[in-house]
Amino acid sequence: MSQTLAMPKLGLTMTEGQVAEWRRAPGEPFAAGDVLVVIETDKIANEVEAPAAGRLTAVLVEAGRTVPVGAALAQWELVDGQMASASAPAGATDAQPAPAMPSPSAAADAQAAEPASPKPTATPATPGGRIVATPYARRLAHERDVPLAGIAGSGPGGRIRAADVPQSAAPQLVATPPAAAAGGLAAAAAEHFLLADVPAVALLEWRARLSAGQGGIGSLALYLAARVLPALRPQALCAAGDGAPVLAALAAQGYTAWRSAMQAAVSAAPHATLRFASAGRGPLRVWAPARPIGCELALGLGSVTDGGMTLSLRADAAAWSAADVAAYLTRLHAALEDPRRVLL
Repeated sequence: MSQTLAMPKLGLTMTEGQVAEWRRAPGEPFAAGDVLVVIETDKIANEVEAPAAGRLTAVLVEAGRTVPVGAALAQWELVDGQMASASAPAGATDAQPAPAMPSPSAAADAQAAEPASPKPTATPATPGGRIVATPYARRLAHERDVPLAGIAGSGPGGRIRAADVPQSAAPQLVATPPAAAAGGLAAAAAEHFLLADVPAVALLEWRARLSAGQGGIGSLALYLAARVLPALRPQALCAAGDGAPVLAALAAQGYTAWRSAMQAAVSAAPHATLRFASAGRGPLRVWAPARPIGCELALGLGSVTDGGMTLSLRADAAAWSAADVAAYLTRLHAALEDPRRVLL
């Protein structure tokens, strides 16, 4: 049975997305849960998983193209007569049989008939020296050891997208050696890694209204992270750095009560579900702490630069699906952008 993989809606305000990377080629089989494609927006990059075992039959949207939500990205077929799971992503729907792939000569003729796109120029830095790039582009540049400076950005205003990052080295998943984790904690592998940019205006205004000694941007961000986490993990525990964990549900009692609970927590508590670390003041826009063994989520907050911050999130792939991780980071992004969404 032929199926269509459509552009998913990853957030309430998302209207379009860019295909950043295909993880499967036409004719290649895959298992349920395998990552088929990486979708990128200006705020988040998300891995789209296969709802059932199958085989990709046709790629309709090449990497680097931006299409609206709901647009057909590819076609695939089930194997062994399996039926798609009821929990399949919104992008997986019934479709007509896959069209035949065009011959090389026909594809070349079609490409020649298209008007040539203007060649992007090197991306200029903002007045503050910051190079504008999407979170996934920054991640790829780091993995491929490619400096962002000098990369020609094809996005609005010269923004660097994933498709602009050259393939100087094949990306690979590298397990961090146990000794590399801070504080003597062993670092875990097999994880999802997401980045998201968020404006800092709301948190800066909130901090300005607090009394001295009531915490800074990092404390407010951790509080909001705890407020939205119980929707996905009701019994989750949150901790700052290597401190003692606190039940995330306590954040519903208010910021003051949450701060008191954090200060009264004992170090003998069990492993935290989420551990948070902040870069504090400085030029470190991206801060991605290691995730210790026994910890499901490691959330990092970069320094406030040019009125914005970058969130990094590492998630245990054995405990969190890519969809759940994306849903959590999207909710947290919305809360940081406008805290009233969870406080009122």
